[in-house]
Amino acid sequence: MPIVPPSKLAHLQSNTRNIRNVCVLAHVDHGKTTLSDALLATNGIISSKLAGKIRYLDSREDEQQRGITMESSGISLYHKQTDVEKDAEYLINLIDSPGHVDFSSEVASAARLSDGALVLVDVLEGVCTQTVSVLHQAWVENVRPILFLNKLDRMIVEWRMTPSEAYTHMQQLIEQVNAVLAGFWEGDRLAEDSRMLDEAKERWRETHGDAPMTEWYLEEKDDSHIYFSPEQGNVLFGSAIDGWAFRVNHFAQIFAEKLGIPSPAKLQALMWGDYYIDPKNKHRVLNGKQLAKLYGAAKVATSVPLFVQLCLNPVWQVYENAVINVDQEKIDKVIGALNVKVHPRDRRSKDSRVVLTAIMQGWLSLAQACMSAIVEQLPSPCDAQPLRLPPLVHKSAKSAAESRPAPKNDVEKALYECSSGFSDAPVPLVAYIGKVVSVPRASLPEFSSGKVQADRVTMSAEEMRAKGRDAVRRELALSRDTPTGTPLSVLSPSDTASPMSSGITTPLHVEAAPEASVDSLAEAVDKQLVLKESESEDEILIGFGRLYSGTISVGDTLWAMQPKYNAKDAKTLPFLKQTTVQSLYMMMGREFVQLQSVPAGNVFGIRGIAGAILKSGTLASDAQACPNLAAIHTETFPIVRVAIEPINPQDMDKLARGLELLNQADPCVQVVSQTTGEHVLVTAGELHLERCLKDLRERFAQCEIHVSEPIVPFREGIVRQSAQPGVVLGEVGSSGRLLAIISKASSKSVDTDDARAKPEDLPRGEIHTATANGQVSLSILVEPLPEKTIHFMTRHARDIKRVVNLASSQRRNRLNAAAEALDEIDVIASVDSDSDDEAKTTKPSRLSELGPWLSTRIHQTFNRAKGWEPHRVDHVMEHGLQVLGPRQVGPNMLIYSNQVLEQSGRTNSSWYKQREHNGRGSSSAATPYLSDNESDSEDTPSEGVRSANTARDFEESINTGFQLAMQSGPLCFEPVVGAAVTIKNITFNPEAAASSDAVRSASSASALSGQVITAVRDAIWTGFLQWSPRLHLAMYTCDIQATSEVLGKVYGVINRRHGRILSEEMREGTPYFIIKAAIPIVESFGFADEIRKRSSGAAVPLLIFRGFQSLNVDPFWVPTTEEELEDLGEKADKDNVAKKYMDKVRKRKGLFVERKIVEHAEKQRTLKK
Repeated sequence: MPIVPPSKLAHLQSNTRNIRNVCVLAHVDHGKTTLSDALLATNGIISSKLAGKIRYLDSREDEQQRGITMESSGISLYHKQTDVEKDAEYLINLIDSPGHVDFSSEVASAARLSDGALVLVDVLEGVCTQTVSVLHQAWVENVRPILFLNKLDRMIVEWRMTPSEAYTHMQQLIEQVNAVLAGFWEGDRLAEDSRMLDEAKERWRETHGDAPMTEWYLEEKDDSHIYFSPEQGNVLFGSAIDGWAFRVNHFAQIFAEKLGIPSPAKLQALMWGDYYIDPKNKHRVLNGKQLAKLYGAAKVATSVPLFVQLCLNPVWQVYENAVINVDQEKIDKVIGALNVKVHPRDRRSKDSRVVLTAIMQGWLSLAQACMSAIVEQLPSPCDAQPLRLPPLVHKSAKSAAESRPAPKNDVEKALYECSSGFSDAPVPLVAYIGKVVSVPRASLPEFSSGKVQADRVTMSAEEMRAKGRDAVRRELALSRDTPTGTPLSVLSPSDTASPMSSGITTPLHVEAAPEASVDSLAEAVDKQLVLKESESEDEILIGFGRLYSGTISVGDTLWAMQPKYNAKDAKTLPFLKQTTVQSLYMMMGREFVQLQSVPAGNVFGIRGIAGAILKSGTLASDAQACPNLAAIHTETFPIVRVAIEPINPQDMDKLARGLELLNQADPCVQVVSQTTGEHVLVTAGELHLERCLKDLRERFAQCEIHVSEPIVPFREGIVRQSAQPGVVLGEVGSSGRLLAIISKASSKSVDTDDARAKPEDLPRGEIHTATANGQVSLSILVEPLPEKTIHFMTRHARDIKRVVNLASSQRRNRLNAAAEALDEIDVIASVDSDSDDEAKTTKPSRLSELGPWLSTRIHQTFNRAKGWEPHRVDHVMEHGLQVLGPRQVGPNMLIYSNQVLEQSGRTNSSWYKQREHNGRGSSSAATPYLSDNESDSEDTPSEGVRSANTARDFEESINTGFQLAMQSGPLCFEPVVGAAVTIKNITFNPEAAASSDAVRSASSASALSGQVITAVRDAIWTGFLQWSPRLHLAMYTCDIQATSEVLGKVYGVINRRHGRILSEEMREGTPYFIIKAAIPIVESFGFADEIRKRSSGAAVPLLIFRGFQSLNVDPFWVPTTEEELEDLGEKADKDNVAKKYMDKVRKRKGLFVERKIVEHAEKQRTLKK
């Protein structure tokens, strides 16, 4: 096909009805970029013979080397639909996205900018982990999908399946994909059920009071529209590498007349399923029951379904004659029967795949089938935005958008109608920037070295020839006349000839010269300044976005809203910035085409948002009236950390600038600058880390950098087992960061009568401590929480955070009318996938009811837990639990005993309610002393000293000490998981207080508060070590697909990496085994390369973060029993894995590490003379 000029594509942008915004989604190596190549070939961008080989949209060098996509890239394509009554021209904005789990954030941005998705599934590998992830991403973003069953050629050539076997296999595969969609539908329906039930209860209370509610039923909804079904036209079958694909309607149009069926639409409905051609009457189609009734059940078993007979058999025959058993005579007959034009050179080719590709591309064109499906099945922006935008605008549940709510104001009306407005009647402009990309300055047309190069991209051949003739005429005219002397500053650099190159200083466009004004001169000066500033940067940030309403033009001044901005909250104003549009682009893969304006419904590139939008955000013409669209939902989170520094210290500024660019250009990377000056890079995985480091070295920083070993997070916990004897909390040096865990058996420098050691008469984990000045004494009990409780609190951390934030707002008396309304109507959109969720209770949708529900569910997790008696659990959940940690949302509890509650006057408190005291005084008192002017009670002595101190006076100090201890545990200063800290008693020593001055200053009050914080933190650490500590490792779920030949090698690699097999099953109909394993992240670096090397490339792992898992090894374990000594020996030759991990983290953080300098001294070495 001839090249389509970008000017024609730009013209099609104004017809919103004929625009389709599509993203290509799939698991890694399922054929996304190969499919995109075939679509690009229809516009003459690449040759059809190179489709699938050139991988045009993989513009990075490492993408070409690895053969996988790492960055989503967009391109605009032209398509002319000829199947309708009147030919129509369409603009297809295609976005190719990665399939690797490390780049899931790119998939999220692609789905947000699109209205439809082309989901590819390898027919042999089936539904993989990332297939489920991309389907869920499309479901969350309300994107309508089309299913493409790819690589059918592998079933024919590699596995030699018969057409009937392939049909059965594809039936099961489509059912598996539909089962995934059914799970998403069921989750949304449960959330909607809960919300509607709460609303019904509220209406019942208003009309009937406290009378019992009658039975209420949820309205049934039809879900047939969400599933894939070939007869509906939303399923394609084909092979992207061979360039062919079809839908059942293609064969229905061919065979409808031959079978005597009135219309192809009626035959299309019978093309999938148990439908057969009548053996006696070839013009009649029967279903399975009718065929069995007429000819018996045995006939049904031997009959071939309609889809196999009409669709698959012809394809199998072509492959049989062209590839498997090459027969030139039969190939010629096939070409004649199909009426396909094949070049004689291709017919004579000795490569059978060349002949096959020529036949299949001429018969069942991949591009034509995909383009037709996109145009017919996917919605235009006008049809999609009324369904997609209400959840983004109102941040409500997805199901609320199915009823197409009416717009409430002009902004929503423009958004739902996808209105571009007119020059005399503009509409509010709202655009969403899904990602920010960094491109070399020379790749942009306005900064390219030559004007001719830019013209070749933006103009057709005829337009360039016409421009050349005009330039010749102007040159002849200028040679006869004298130049007018127009100021060169009025003209753009591209319109002015360089005096150094040609010696001619006369501008080409002389007709605009006499109209120069002061305003035009000022604009030209500003433009020159912008160009000069841009020339100093090698990399320029371009926003990749979607315009939902209005028309955006170069020079417009817009408001850039980051995701945290809220127009009703003045505190979020720093997240609102004003920016000016410097350039607009049509994304054409590796190239950018300049545009002056872009109408609504299109995807576009924009320059000028650097510094205003970090990774994603909303552009709007009015920051108050226009909504800030909801943030993008991502499936993965950054987990792998490395510390980086330049090899040459003089390059520190380059590194800082490079990290700033990388942070903006990568949606899933995080850059953290520590207080020590260390730069930490946080990425999604090992492959993502490699890409980021390559970009830093070669593009952004352009300097050599030193990278530390990956920093993997750990968690610390305790279990109800006896601790190793002699483990105490020591201190080395004067700095708190040099705290050490020392074994008394191996270090005689530690005092064996340390007060922090466990006395024999105290229960395990109970510590009696006092402040340094002796004024306050505390009794603290540390003990482990049940596993079910930890699991539930970790899984519902988001819900707990919402409840804590609500209670905190009430406690500060900062609830306004908007927040109260939010409490009444807020819907929790996120549905947790609770595998052990009890059906008896349903999570409420109202935020005000969520706290009691969480408290009840946490209470249930204590059922029959060892060490937690029922009466004690009742006390904890009713009044004793004060706060969670760390950061008030973690799976750790701070509990007050009855005695402490009575002292503080908080007998009716709860962790999710506003704290109210029975006694007088403020609940937020951070110090036990009040000045004269702060005391309003007659009982307070005039000296300013409170006569009696209570637990309430030290409440904030105790809470702070608890949060510090939970944030940094004693093992290696990592967050603690699963600890319950009970404050059993608090006493104030009046004698110690009387020994000091009677009048206390603010400094001495704060000093006492600090001593309480330190005492609580150290006591919790000491009590923690009296139990058997455990490290919790960050874990990957590893999915591996391998054949039986390499199964043993895969298991060997997993065992060496301290992983464990979760499941193993054989995929039906294929020789593949699906292995699911769990492997620690700390052991995962280099795992993928080792698997590929050991299996010779036959097995490729996919690693997905799954959470933290306890390592059931005590870091202080040493062999003591006879069996252990007999098995391991006195020297314990087997490494303690937990201690190795702990020491590694402590060494990295600069903490004390107990290490023997001389080990096994009796083992001597005899040197040779």
